Amino acid sequence: MPFSNLIFVYGFLPFLFLFYYIWPNSFWRRSVLTAFSLLFYAFGEPLYVFLMIGLVLADWGFGLAIDRTVSQNRKKLWLILAVTANLGVLVLYKYLGFLTSTVNGIFNVTIPVISFVMPIGISFFTFQTMSYVIDVYRGDAPVQKSFPRLLLYVSLFPQLIAGPIVRYKDIEDQLDDRTVDVPLLLDGAFRFSLGLAKKIWIADHCGEAVTMLYSLSDVTVGGRWLGAVFYTLQLYFDFSGYSDMAIGLGKMFGFRFLENFNYPLISGSATEFWRRWHMSLGTFFRDYVYIPLGGNRHDQMRNIFVVWFLTGLWHGASWNFILWGLFYGVLLTWEKSSFLPFLKQRPDDSWPECPPILVYLSRAGKWVVSHVYTILITVVGFAIFYFDHDLLKNLGYLIGIGTTGLSDMYTASVLYEHLWLLLAACVLACPVAPALGRWIEKGTMRLESAVGREGVSYGILRIGKTLILVGLLAVCTVMMAGNTYSAFLYFRF
Repeated sequence: MPFSNLIFVYGFLPFLFLFYYIWPNSFWRRSVLTAFSLLFYAFGEPLYVFLMIGLVLADWGFGLAIDRTVSQNRKKLWLILAVTANLGVLVLYKYLGFLTSTVNGIFNVTIPVISFVMPIGISFFTFQTMSYVIDVYRGDAPVQKSFPRLLLYVSLFPQLIAGPIVRYKDIEDQLDDRTVDVPLLLDGAFRFSLGLAKKIWIADHCGEAVTMLYSLSDVTVGGRWLGAVFYTLQLYFDFSGYSDMAIGLGKMFGFRFLENFNYPLISGSATEFWRRWHMSLGTFFRDYVYIPLGGNRHDQMRNIFVVWFLTGLWHGASWNFILWGLFYGVLLTWEKSSFLPFLKQRPDDSWPECPPILVYLSRAGKWVVSHVYTILITVVGFAIFYFDHDLLKNLGYLIGIGTTGLSDMYTASVLYEHLWLLLAACVLACPVAPALGRWIEKGTMRLESAVGREGVSYGILRIGKTLILVGLLAVCTVMMAGNTYSAFLYFRF
């Protein structure tokens, strides 16, 4: 069940709130939240909900076994079994067909290709259950002796389908002890409405532009680049919008999820970009792959390549995702060895008497170069991400190979039709909204000081947020009623 759906917003959520808040008892609320979360998943995956429950049950048992085992070797054995079970489920449902086809192609054999329908969100909830067992083994998190509580952690519907990847140790205390007041509920609803607007207003319309530009038989360089730009914006607003909705829904029930995006499109390097994009996935691979391999201390470049090969593979069973991961592996190793040291170098390091104007111009020039470079590689990277068929041919279009020219009237008309969307998306991809919020907050504080009444600033901000919330939901409701269903892009990963 998608969040950007009238049934979810005006059917599922109101009933959940009714049953959740009707009885202020923690056991009742946990049970209601678990039952509705399972219902939420079963709405789209009626059979695979039992697969998820079974995986949670297995990892609950592995966690108990590790906690009760004294021998370190046996603890490690339980951990290996748990990781094997989780990865085995992931490989079976997500990669079996791809692996079989690859073996057939390489060795010219005809092994029957067996593939299963991939359960929605399997890449996310297998990582969560696996991280729980690993944290228990390391002593980073206490074992959860209650199966219903662990089931709630994994099945919690706001983050179940497409993240963020919530670590057990980050919300372990919240499973039992959390409170929701009116301000937190309003903040959560406001954050949810912002995410909904990102999805419906921007991401879906960017997706329409991508479809228009990539459905033509006559291919132009300008059309392919414009399509790649719109796809980059679509992916950002679609996924960050989902994360906003997940974080907002979590707040409505007292959960505090960590942020998953921090305006990545303003980054000045690929390294910075991946510290700001899908931060929960980056943290997962850092803590469970990169650091155990040696991190920065031992063979850093190899570790980066391993992490990015796995990151690409995690996104999908297709060669374009693997190439996309290796593309960033090459870029990040080059940045760490050459590009980032170049950006940090100052003219006055080697020329103590360097005029200040040259220092300023050097910094400004490097800032421009770093940001143009980052935007370029991001768009190219997501072009690799998009084309799961005829990848090389489509990448060739970006440099003019096989195209009919630089541009045409149709590309110009698509750009003209979506120009305001493109401009608005580029502006909103920058931290304009937080800056505007801080400016309004300072203004209301000055007003409060001028009138000499405490609480004026708080009241104005709450009223303003409520009005924006109602307005966003109203417009989104109209658009949801009139638009056809558009799934979140990360549902397929």
